[in-house]
Amino acid sequence: MAEFQSKVSTWTSSPAQGAGTSVSTLRMDLGFVRSRLRVFMLLQLLHMKLYKVPWPLVLMIFNIIAAMLYVTAFIACSAAVDLTYLKGTQPYNQRAVASFFACLVMVAYGVSAFFSYQDWRGVGSSAYNGYY
Repeated sequence: MAEFQSKVSTWTSSPAQGAGTSVSTLRMDLGFVRSRLRVFMLLQLLHMKLYKVPWPLVLMIFNIIAAMLYVTAFIACSAAVDLTYLKGTQPYNQRAVASFFACLVMVAYGVSAFFSYQDWRGVGSSAYNGYY
């Protein structure tokens, strides 16, 4: 028994002695931190944490606000089209095209807000019976 006790050591070693690597050489993988995979993993975790958020309502509010902002952009661009410029000149064309596309985007956001409203209210689902 005395031989056994003399051969066994009961002292513990530090992590640097036992593992062969020191703690200071462990580093975060910065490539993963900047990767798209990490972003998708964080979005999935965020989605799992925020499952009680009424996303159709949030989307509807976003679309309504965006449509209102594009209404102001359309009015501002349309007011900036100076009728004293000759049609076909560069300043006239730029402002007219900006007004047209602001109107187009405004309509798109308005339609998206309408569909978001229908999604939020449940219109078109199999559980919808026409009564509120």
